[in-house]
Amino acid sequence: MAGSLQDQLLGKGLIKKQDAKNIHTAKKKAVQQSRKNNTELVNEASELAKKAEQQQRNKSQALNEKQKDEAQRKALLAQIRQIIELNSIHKSPKKMSQDELSGYNFTDNNKIKTLYISPQNHDLVSHGRIAIAKLHDSNAETYHLIPADAANKISERDKESIVVLNDRLAENDHDNSADGSDDLYAEFKVPDDLMW
Repeated sequence: MAGSLQDQLLGKGLIKKQDAKNIHTAKKKAVQQSRKNNTELVNEASELAKKAEQQQRNKSQALNEKQKDEAQRKALLAQIRQIIELNSIHKSPKKMSQDELSGYNFTDNNKIKTLYISPQNHDLVSHGRIAIAKLHDSNAETYHLIPADAANKISERDKESIVVLNDRLAENDHDNSADGSDDLYAEFKVPDDLMW
């Protein structure tokens, strides 16, 4: 199969001799015109190749960004898991019976959950000294008691992992209010550990 593509097409009968001459003369004229005007001929094939290469490069960059974001997300979840596991507080002493535990009710994703904890831990959660954190396991979610400082570190990374963290400042501000004359219910103390 020697010869140009044009000769091969002529030999197979796919183009006519006149069409081949027209293409040849048009190409000659384009070359002469480019020499005359000192411009380069536009090679459509190379332009398409460059465009395809750029699209491939953009696609690769997008994929790399996605993989990088996924790796960062996994690292963040690993950090959260480590903080929760290292700072986890036992919900109740081992010698306490199930009857002595009190249920702490809270909401998570618009669902009411109950965590059975000791009365001392119940009081600490109510006063914002202990928080409840959610740990995503493979099939389920588990809830852990952690100190408020650890909960703040986790909140910086992912607010969704902290389910309950009561505000200590609001409690202090409420107790230290000026004279309470504008508050009609100032004389009625609302318990912090109100069961619901």
